[in-house]
Amino acid sequence: MRNILKWLGLVVGFAVSPGFAEEKPVNMDEAAKIVQKELGGRVLGGKTVEEKGSKYHIIRVLTPDGRVQHIKVDSKTGKIIK
Repeated sequence: MRNILKWLGLVVGFAVSPGFAEEKPVNMDEAAKIVQKELGGRVLGGKTVEEKGSKYHIIRVLTPDGRVQHIKVDSKTGKIIK
């Protein structure tokens, strides 16, 4: 019985782990919010680019220290691409 409970715990753990989570597409507005939350500053604009089968958003932001940066955000996951 204990072995079955351990096995079920492992199965449930894998099912809810981030690697198995369903990916939700991120639109331009959501990407801009992600970048602003991460870097602060002011979002100046953005564009969506598709390259080699991958789609991502490039967000142009004026950082709090006065620099303009172009930040890539994966449109499938919402993660910032370094």
